[in-house]
Amino acid sequence: MPRTPLTLAEANSLVQPLVGLPVSLPWKGYGSAIFLELGSLAPLQHSRQHHNKGEACISIEWDWRIEEGAKVLYGSSNSRPDIERGIEGLRGVSVEKLLVHGQVPELLIQFSNGQRLMSAAMVTGDPEWSIRLPEATWVSCEGGVVYVGGGSGTGTTAEEEATFAHAERTAKRWGVPVAEPNKGRCDNCKWFVCIDGEGHLLDFGVCTSSASPFDGRVVNVASGCGAFLHEET
Repeated sequence: MPRTPLTLAEANSLVQPLVGLPVSLPWKGYGSAIFLELGSLAPLQHSRQHHNKGEACISIEWDWRIEEGAKVLYGSSNSRPDIERGIEGLRGVSVEKLLVHGQVPELLIQFSNGQRLMSAAMVTGDPEWSIRLPEATWVSCEGGVVYVGGGSGTGTTAEEEATFAHAERTAKRWGVPVAEPNKGRCDNCKWFVCIDGEGHLLDFGVCTSSASPFDGRVVNVASGCGAFLHEET
C-alpha cells in the first residue's frame, strides 16, 4: 500500500478512533521497544509472536518514558523487569488522549489512570514509533513527515530473535551473584555501571567498587554485597 504524507492536523484526526480504547495487552519487544494492543484481542495468524493482536496497536521502538504528575515513573532506559512491571500496570486502562506533535513528530498518550506515555528519539534518525489503525493501515514518521499507509513491523525478525536467545542464554550462565552481607540491590548502588545490550542483558552491569568481591565482574540488578553504597550518597 502506498504511503501518503499527512499534516499533523490530519494525523491527529486519523488516530482519534483510538481514543477510548482500552489497553488490552501491553508487551515488551526487542531492545527497549514496547507495544500496546488496544481494544478486542484476536489470535495472530502465521506469526512468530505468541500473543493476541488488538484492534489497533501503538508501538515505540526506542526511547520513551511514562510520567505521572511531575514525576517520571520509568522509561526505556530502565531494566527489562522494571519495564515489564511498569507497562503491565497499563493493562485495562483506556486511552484518553493521543497526540502527534512537534517539528520532529513524537507521540503523547494520556491514559485514564493519570499516566502519560511520551516518545522522545535520542539518537540520530527518525522517531521510531508507529500506530496500527483499526483498518490495518499504519501511521508512522520518516524524515520529519508523518505518513499513512505502507507496513510497519511490530514483531521481531529472525536476527532479533537470535539476539534475544543469545541474551537469554548468557543471562542464565551469568546468574545473579550475591555476597553476604547483602546491604542492597546492585541497581541502587553507586558502584553499579550498566552495560549495553539487548533483552536480558539489560539486567546486568559491572561492579566498580574496590571493596566488593564483585569488583570488575558482571553483576545482575538484583545482585548485592556488603560494599553497597546508595547511588544518591
